[in-house]
Amino acid sequence: MPDVSRPLLGWFAAFGVVLIWSGWVVVSRLGVIQTLTIYDMVALRFVVATIAVAPFVWRHWPRQLKWWQVALISCGQGVPYLLLAFGGFQFAPASHAGIMMNGTLPVFAALLGWVWLKDRPDRWKVIGMAVILIGCGLIGWDRDSIGVAPDAWIGHLLFVGSALFIAINMIGTRAWQLTPMQAMVCIPTVNLAWFGPLYLVSMPKAVHAATWPEIILQGAYQGLGPSVVAVLLFTTAVRSIGTSATAAMMAMVPGMVALVAIPVLGEWPSLLAWVGLFLATGGILLAAGWRPSGQT
Repeated sequence: MPDVSRPLLGWFAAFGVVLIWSGWVVVSRLGVIQTLTIYDMVALRFVVATIAVAPFVWRHWPRQLKWWQVALISCGQGVPYLLLAFGGFQFAPASHAGIMMNGTLPVFAALLGWVWLKDRPDRWKVIGMAVILIGCGLIGWDRDSIGVAPDAWIGHLLFVGSALFIAINMIGTRAWQLTPMQAMVCIPTVNLAWFGPLYLVSMPKAVHAATWPEIILQGAYQGLGPSVVAVLLFTTAVRSIGTSATAAMMAMVPGMVALVAIPVLGEWPSLLAWVGLFLATGGILLAAGWRPSGQT
């Protein structure tokens, strides 16, 4: 009898990543429209994450990498990425973020992989990237969704910039063969080491004016969700069901973000946004390796 527990565990782990990443977009959007500054949210993320991974730093530190390689990978999911993403949330709703960030990520990853690793995308991946860009283009025109500011285009550009940083992190991690545990320990510690003093000395703060539930929500979700739990679940999913299946599951993130944002934030996407969402989701599936029946 085949062991069905391993793939079943993988599918549950992949869905857990979808929930965490979707929730991160909604929780981050909620954070920027409440009391905390985006600098408070970045600081909370890396303080909590560093405390969580502190027992594993010495054992799993990537000593095989040069200092600039560690810095580049750490920035890819660090302060620059977060400030761009949180800045985008100040101009555009969660549904736009879910599509723009998760849609352009595979495009940037494919292009960087082609240039950096000589990994040329196949025909269907190119088609998928084209469909993603069409979907993102529709989102760029959307001004009828609830929560869209008149200058939403600023948010869109910031989301695209944040996706580029994550793509750099992904390709760097692959090129230098960084393990998930090594990434999990170096990213928060490196970012806290340089951003922490800068935040304390010169960054705008509103922690003193925020409520404890707001501080706990942002600190716990930002510091433990994407930084720790999602890394472990993602690794479990890849080992159990494979990279392509896991990547295809991530195509659920934009749709999940849009659905969760409705009850939590009251942000209803417009018809144009829904069309862009469906196109981007289909493009992400193709870019992730899914193929129409009988196609290779």
